[in-house]
Amino acid sequence: MPKTKEKEDTLPKSFYITTLGCPKNTVDSMSMHQSLLKEGLLPANDPEASDFHLINTCTFIQDATKETIQTILDSIDLKKKNNQKLVVVGCFAERAGKEISDDLPEVDLHFGTGKYDQAGDILKKTFPLDFKEIKEFNEDILERLTLSNSIENYSKPYSYVKISDGCNRGCHFCIIPNLRGKFRDSSEESVLSDTRRAIAAGAKEIALVSQDTVFYGKDTDKLLGLIESVSEVEGLQILRLLYLYPDKKTERLLDLYGKIDKIAPYLESPLQHVSKSVLKSMNRTGEYSYFKSLFEKARSVKPGLEIRTSFILGFPGETMADVDEIIRFIQDVKPEKVNLFPYSPQEGTKGFDLEGKLKDKEISKRVNLVRDAYLEVLKDTHQSRIGKIYPAIVDEVTEEGATVRRFQDAPEIDEVVFVEDRNLQVGQIGKVRVESFFELDMAGSWVA
Repeated sequence: MPKTKEKEDTLPKSFYITTLGCPKNTVDSMSMHQSLLKEGLLPANDPEASDFHLINTCTFIQDATKETIQTILDSIDLKKKNNQKLVVVGCFAERAGKEISDDLPEVDLHFGTGKYDQAGDILKKTFPLDFKEIKEFNEDILERLTLSNSIENYSKPYSYVKISDGCNRGCHFCIIPNLRGKFRDSSEESVLSDTRRAIAAGAKEIALVSQDTVFYGKDTDKLLGLIESVSEVEGLQILRLLYLYPDKKTERLLDLYGKIDKIAPYLESPLQHVSKSVLKSMNRTGEYSYFKSLFEKARSVKPGLEIRTSFILGFPGETMADVDEIIRFIQDVKPEKVNLFPYSPQEGTKGFDLEGKLKDKEISKRVNLVRDAYLEVLKDTHQSRIGKIYPAIVDEVTEEGATVRRFQDAPEIDEVVFVEDRNLQVGQIGKVRVESFFELDMAGSWVA
């Protein structure tokens, strides 16, 4: 029986959050989700079914900005069809609030970073007629909804927990400090609470994220203590550490890798370059030989550890000799996972005003050169995996089979192993044998 208008007016309004960008944005969306629940809104299953469609945006590089703008435009069309309110949140709103107000009148509300946990209150004050007093919406119901899989961070066997926000590094290519502000720690109590909540919702793996993980507490001992405390949370099976700046603090942190079995055999440390002169121009520390020794230590303290790193090609002043140095590093050190980014000038950063800018065509050429070198190394890496058995977790099961992830691979960004076994369970932990590979992903069989 269709709902009458009178009946609809008595129901609580619904919301849906579209999350763009990195895992840190996923955590921020989770904070918004909980805030909206507290104000009596209920989660919708998709944007079309929602009364409030919130878009948590990203503008880290030009491609991310383009994706954000296109998502907003698509959502404007959706809004017109479904009579909903469109809310733009996060980094793009922080950076381009005036432009949103001037050029996108269809956006009903926008607010920037640092207010995710206030989303419910902000919407309630802006649209008071859409909020009803719901007496039966008690703390028990709130907790069940908070842990429901309608929120992205609680719908899979892994979950992200943010330990800080903002950054003090001042890298000349990075807009993040302008959008997120100075570095701010989360308390150990809140990190542990978020960890326990995620595990209660079904997570087996926790990934600690931030803009600068090793800066936590401005004291490495505080970070080590936090990691030890998180590793002792009941029910945790895998602890993954992301965004480790390649410096002495990460060196110290690596000593913990060999002592805590739950820490995944995985180092994510974005180098951005290996040329000392380019790194200096980027306002970053380190150079080829130091990075090589850091990665060698990582592999020595944790058997089977694999490395993810990233490089920015085409920073102003970069020469072909600098590019060749990256290629030599990849061929020499053989990091298993490499992300390559064409330099994207960001207004408001120091790099934006530097001389020696390269044309986009030249930057693309350099990215392709490094990618070709990396793919050759990756073929050998894949070949070395064939026949080996790895600890693994099941991320997804469909009619075609299961998507399995080795402990050496981070969720959503790294390789997976496809297994033709529909009897596995999401979140199941066991072992997988790698039997073949594609360009990036692998195929194999579940053995335990």
